[in-house]
Amino acid sequence: MQKQLQQITANMLLEENYHTLEKALLALYFHKNCTTKSLAYMTDLPIPIVSAMKKEFSKQGWGKHSLTKKGQLAISQYFQLSDANANLYFQLTTDDTFRTEWIAQNISELSTIYDARPTADVAIDQAKCTVDTALKRALLALDYTMLLNKRILCLGDDDFISIALAFLLKKIAPHSATKIVVLDIDRRVLSTISNIAKDYELPIKADYYNVQEPLPKTYAHQFDCVYTDTPYTLIGAQLFLSRAINALKPEAMRHVFFSYAKRSYQKQRELQQSLQAMGFVINSIKYDINTYEGAQILGATSQFIVLQTTEQMISHIPNQRKFTRPIYTGEVERKSVVYQCIHCKHSLTVGADNQYTTITQLQSRGCPSCKNKKFLQIKRTVQKMQDQHALGHHILLELHDCDVALLNDLQKIKTIMCQAAHKAKATIVTENFHHFSPYGVSGVVIIQESHLTIHTWPEYGYAAIDVFTCNSKLALQEAVQYITEQFNAGNATQHYVYRGK
Repeated sequence: MQKQLQQITANMLLEENYHTLEKALLALYFHKNCTTKSLAYMTDLPIPIVSAMKKEFSKQGWGKHSLTKKGQLAISQYFQLSDANANLYFQLTTDDTFRTEWIAQNISELSTIYDARPTADVAIDQAKCTVDTALKRALLALDYTMLLNKRILCLGDDDFISIALAFLLKKIAPHSATKIVVLDIDRRVLSTISNIAKDYELPIKADYYNVQEPLPKTYAHQFDCVYTDTPYTLIGAQLFLSRAINALKPEAMRHVFFSYAKRSYQKQRELQQSLQAMGFVINSIKYDINTYEGAQILGATSQFIVLQTTEQMISHIPNQRKFTRPIYTGEVERKSVVYQCIHCKHSLTVGADNQYTTITQLQSRGCPSCKNKKFLQIKRTVQKMQDQHALGHHILLELHDCDVALLNDLQKIKTIMCQAAHKAKATIVTENFHHFSPYGVSGVVIIQESHLTIHTWPEYGYAAIDVFTCNSKLALQEAVQYITEQFNAGNATQHYVYRGK
């Protein structure tokens, strides 16, 4: 059936990929009857496209506003929906009040299982989410058509999202062909999940994996979606998301359900720039899902970002060899806290390079003087590792609607670029420019502090210019402004990139 859906996608020239057709077919299967307008709402497609899609379904003999027996059978077989709870699917995907009540009703059933989770290892930024958070995250796989007949990866799973997903799956479609894989560095987590999966007959496979190592070929390009709650550092998030890209099937409209600590606007901007550079589209950011147990560093909450893949995905960090830079908060920020025993007033320091690295360890062993297990925090210090300063500052300048004659004049272009270097207060070492036949100029001005380059397309009125320096004190913006004015650009945009950071 997948080939038929792919063919329909091609026939319709549908940009959204065949996964949108899957969503429409599931809606027709579980909702019994869908008007064009209601189906457009559920699939986020324009009404004319939904009308064309229904006609394609009808050509296959599957039905139009409701499914034929042939359509019901085809969809049931494709998604493995025998004994599926159609009423539960319908209510969970259409009724927010029911959804909230369903989560509340099922927390107690899962709580016993979740109580078996190992204690959080703060050294690797673990912070256990609440049971209702796990269920909310799992329900998003249902919303994005990533639950039924899919391969799901949980990249790090101290939150036991794999258990919540399998739990939801058994409630809705107990015979679904969905497979869930957990990759984690914590063998305690893997062992506990494996035992639970065995006891409750859940479709979960747990395997050891250190994300700083390349993703094993066994798991490359195998998954429809990835769940990951990454370290609280930007480089940690970039590494986990890079591995997620390696694990996802190389098709558009796959999803990454990504939890990340709230950060300053500047840090948020850097994260979003990374997401864009990797090829992700941010589908939504949710602030009412993630709640953690005793995660002071997060303020007990974090943001939940739904990412969608495109056809141009690029891993920020290559998958060829081991990644050696620090990725966890404790490696980047060395925290020490002075605690005082409330009974005997004995004080001791908890943190890296001390006898107790976490308050949990201290509480489990008790005060070394009187064995009391209650302590009062007296002082907290955080020593950040020296951030690596950017080795280079790079402005990519896009000039449109320029003076066409000027774009083909080698001498004038050379003069402008050399003068721009002087405007930046740079020291010119050499320059080289070339005129192409019939038109177009490329050139470079080598400066002691790096370079300026230009490539022109007179036929399009366009010039691509790079201004790059390893000296942050140069007046780059003055150079950029001068170049823009000299080329009389009608439309100019620039992208600022920190290199080597």
